[in-house]
Amino acid sequence: MKKLMPSLKQQPNNRLKRRKQLMRKLFMRLSLLLLSIFTVSAGATAATIPMMMRSFPNISPTLIELLMTVPSLGIIIFTPLSNFFADRFSVKNTILTGLIVILISGITPAVTLNFPLIFASRIGIGVGTGLLASFAQSLIIQLFDGDDQQHMMGLSSVFQGLGMFVITYFAGVLMNFNWQTAYWVYVIALPIALLVAFFIPKGVGQVATTTSAVATNSKHVDGKVWVLAGFAFLFNVTFAFITIKFATLVVTRHYGTVMDASTLLGMMSFAMAAGGFIFMYIQKHWRAYSMAIALGFATLAFLILTVSHSLVLSGIGVIFVGIAVAVFMASMVTSVGYLTSAPQVPFSTSVAITCANVGTLVSPYVAQLLSQWFGNTTAGFTFMVGTFIFAVLFILAMFAGANYGKLGYTTSKTHQQAM
Repeated sequence: MKKLMPSLKQQPNNRLKRRKQLMRKLFMRLSLLLLSIFTVSAGATAATIPMMMRSFPNISPTLIELLMTVPSLGIIIFTPLSNFFADRFSVKNTILTGLIVILISGITPAVTLNFPLIFASRIGIGVGTGLLASFAQSLIIQLFDGDDQQHMMGLSSVFQGLGMFVITYFAGVLMNFNWQTAYWVYVIALPIALLVAFFIPKGVGQVATTTSAVATNSKHVDGKVWVLAGFAFLFNVTFAFITIKFATLVVTRHYGTVMDASTLLGMMSFAMAAGGFIFMYIQKHWRAYSMAIALGFATLAFLILTVSHSLVLSGIGVIFVGIAVAVFMASMVTSVGYLTSAPQVPFSTSVAITCANVGTLVSPYVAQLLSQWFGNTTAGFTFMVGTFIFAVLFILAMFAGANYGKLGYTTSKTHQQAM
C-alpha cells in the first residue's frame, strides 16, 4: 500500500500538468489566429475621414483620404523585410515589435491634432502590419500539418473577417464622442501582444537544417511561387475594383444610395468569415482545386455585379466576393507550403503577400487605365473587365489543379509540430 501512495499522489499532478499544456497550446493557437485581424485593420477608421476634413480645413481632402491607403506603403516595404528582422532578432520578437508599432501608431491620432504626425502614424500602421503579416500565415504552415493546418487556415480567415467587422463596429461606436476617440480601437493590439509574449514559444519559426542546397537558402523564391504571386497580384488588382467602383455602380444605375452600397460592403466581412469555413471543406475534399473554386466564386460574383440592377442581386454578388477573397488567400498561403521547402516558406509567403498588396495599391490606376483604353468610364464596364480577368485566372487555376501532383516540392518537407 505504501508503494502505491506515491503513484496515487502523482496522478493529480500529471492531470494538472496535462491541463496546463493543453491550455498553453490553445492560447498559442488563439494568439496566432488573432494576428490575422491586423492584416485588414488599417481601414477600420475610414468613417472618420469626413470629420477629419472639417478638423483640418487647410489640408487637401485628397491628402486626408490618403490616410486610409498610405499604410499599404509600409506593408509593401516591411513585409519582405520582416524576414531579415526575424533572422536577426527572432520571429517572436519581430511579431511583438510589429504589435507595439501598431499600438503606438494606431492611437497617435487619438492624442494629437498634428497632421504630419498623424500621417506618419498611418505609415507606422503599415510598418507594424508588414512586420507580422507574413508570419500570421507562414507560422500556421510551419507549425501544423494535414487537417490541422487546413483547419487553422480556415479559422484564420474567420478571425480576419469577424475581426474586421468588430474593429470597424467599435470604431464607429467610439466616433459618437469625436473622430479622435475612434482611434483608441487600436488598443486591442496590447492584449494580443501580451498573449504572444506569454504563449508563443521563443524559437517559433525556426526550421531544422537540411542537406538540400536550395532548401537551406531560405531567401530563395521558387519560380512556381513567383507564378502564384502573379496570381495574387492580379486577383487583388481585380478584387479591389469593388471598393473603388461599387458605390458608383449602385448610384449610377439608380437602384440604391451610397449608404446602401456601404451597408452591402459591410456584409463582406461576414462573407469572409463564412469563406473560412468553406475553405476547410474545400481543402478536405477538393484541395487541388481550392484556388480554382475561389476564382469561380470571384468570376460569378463580378458577373452578377455586371448585370445587376437591384440591391438584392448586388448583395449576393458582394457575398460571393467575400467568400472568394477568404478562400483564395487561404489557398494561396497553403500553396506556398506545398510548392516550396519549409525554410523558404516565410520569405516566399511574404513575397506572395507583398505582391497581393501591390495589386491592391495600384488597382485604382489600373481601373482608370482600362477605362481610358476602351473609352468606357462606367462602373459596369469595370466589373465586366474584372469578370473577364477572373475567368482567365479560373481557367489557368483549373489547369494547375489538374496537374497538382506534379507541382509539389519534391524534397520531403520538415514541419515543426505544434507545441
